[in-house]
Amino acid sequence: MKKLRFRYEMELTFDALVVEHHFVFRCLPLEDHGQRCYGLQYGIEPSGPVHETTDGFGNRACVGEALGAHDSLRVWSQGTVFSDRSRVVREKVQPLFRFPSPYTAADEALVNYLQDCRRSWQEAGDFPLYLMDCLYCDFSYVPGRTSVATTAAQAWEGREGVCQDYAHIFLSLCRLAGYPARYVAGMMKGEGATHAWAEVYEDGAWTGFDPTHNRLVDDDYIKLSHGRDFGDCTVDKGCFKGFAAQKQNIYVKVDE
Repeated sequence: MKKLRFRYEMELTFDALVVEHHFVFRCLPLEDHGQRCYGLQYGIEPSGPVHETTDGFGNRACVGEALGAHDSLRVWSQGTVFSDRSRVVREKVQPLFRFPSPYTAADEALVNYLQDCRRSWQEAGDFPLYLMDCLYCDFSYVPGRTSVATTAAQAWEGREGVCQDYAHIFLSLCRLAGYPARYVAGMMKGEGATHAWAEVYEDGAWTGFDPTHNRLVDDDYIKLSHGRDFGDCTVDKGCFKGFAAQKQNIYVKVDE
């Protein structure tokens, strides 16, 4: 078990005034058997009434609106998380995690890559773990080559991307191989931005895999949300009225 302190900040700035800004923020740690959050605080500026809700995947979210004219929007959350993933909890899996989703649909290239991995596997040890190792060797972390709209197939074509792309490709491969798998958005110990990884359902329980770092998820991670892919787990989502370009800055710090 680890006691982690976190701070999440996100700021949107606009080059002109906007109005009627409606938003959903999934920046509150998910409560499950692997983590518990205490002393949670958060704020959104400017905004009207904000209420907490839970989406269909069990993720916590802040929903609200800023109706008046504004040229920036800032959200922050902080608290302490007790992280302990040593306990295995058996549960049933939802069938939707077995099938392709908008970001994870495989093309011929991904199908062929899975076949190559199967042929090279020595049938010793965990196959998803082997898949993660293969992906880590054959895909490169290069920011700026993809966007939040990039699918697994598109990212795999260029063989370069960021944590979101690693997670989507890994999900695609696992589901092709017959393993239910889900996308996770969260934070990990250190300083920087939010992170993405995957969970695979094996032997009646979920196990976290971080293909970006080629490691299993341990107590250094804080989970914010999970779903089929990025589309279900967007940390910051909203819409507004106005003719304005926007810029986003995110800062995350997690320490023990």
